[in-house]
Amino acid sequence: MLTIAVVCGAGIATSALIAGQVRDHIAASGHRAHVTQATVMDLLSPDFQADLVVSTVDLPPALGIPVVSAMPLLLQTNPAQTFTDIDTLLARITGTAGGKDAR
Repeated sequence: MLTIAVVCGAGIATSALIAGQVRDHIAASGHRAHVTQATVMDLLSPDFQADLVVSTVDLPPALGIPVVSAMPLLLQTNPAQTFTDIDTLLARITGTAGGKDAR
């Protein structure tokens, strides 16, 4: 199953709020993925594994994991954009049109 890590600066309140929204979207859209909260420090651990990161902070491309901005969700400026970006990347990662592969 795919893992989506939701990252904010401290990995506590903001990531919990966003993770809930991402979980709801994943369930409603029929995707199969585990959504977890993480910190920026977690990302730097050699043991950290995720297929996609949804983040409120800028992350370097060298991370090697696709990143979606969570700011439209946090600020409620354009939540649909974040969900579209998640769907697009899940489809790319799984090689399916809808990103619904259980992998």
